[in-house]
Amino acid sequence: MSSRSRAAFRAALGPDDVPWTRGRGWALATGLNACTSCAAVNPQVAAQTTRQITEALIG
Repeated sequence: MSSRSRAAFRAALGPDDVPWTRGRGWALATGLNACTSCAAVNPQVAAQTTRQITEALIG
């Protein structure tokens, strides 16, 4: 998701900072979990989880 589409999604959804940050934390946690458990044996999972982690950290 680009920063532009992320901003549009957040504006349409309308959350305040608390649920938005919680959602980012959830995305980060699930991405890290998948990365540590599956990415070593599956390059597609590695690519997806790397993107998910990066996007969660960006915000």
